[in-house]
Amino acid sequence: MAQTIGYVVATGENGRATVVAEKGQGCGSCTAVSQCHGGRAARTQKTPALNRAGASVGDRVTLTVASGAILSRMAVLYLVPVFGLLAGAFAGAFVSGGLAESGSGHSIAFGLGGFTLGFVVSVFISRIWTASRPVLPVITRIVNIRFGSSPHRPSSGCGCGGQ
Repeated sequence: MAQTIGYVVATGENGRATVVAEKGQGCGSCTAVSQCHGGRAARTQKTPALNRAGASVGDRVTLTVASGAILSRMAVLYLVPVFGLLAGAFAGAFVSGGLAESGSGHSIAFGLGGFTLGFVVSVFISRIWTASRPVLPVITRIVNIRFGSSPHRPSSGCGCGGQ
């Protein structure tokens, strides 16, 4: 599971919260670090999250994203076009008379067509998944309650509340 630390900036009645998280903490352990957040180079990311820990505005929290959800979506995005490429290349070789003959032109053309079709299919599947089952981070733990609100207890970032 990918985890990072963030600050709650808003809460809703529906069990959700808006969290500002630093990308550097949990992103280093995530396999999708280069594709995440639409390629934006910002240091922080404002994101909606499920508020299962009951955090309030100002709380420092741990955000968790299930790795399986991210990996399954990445697999569809990468593997479906590759499968289309291979299927198209073999179909092109078959159309040109089999693998023994020189039909590389057909294999290339059909392979590119299969890759393009696979990419369109993967985008379509991704949009259906995003609409029906969005991947939302979950607030799993409150690290500090109303972080920074007490001048007597500076936090060291370890979750001990400055003790």
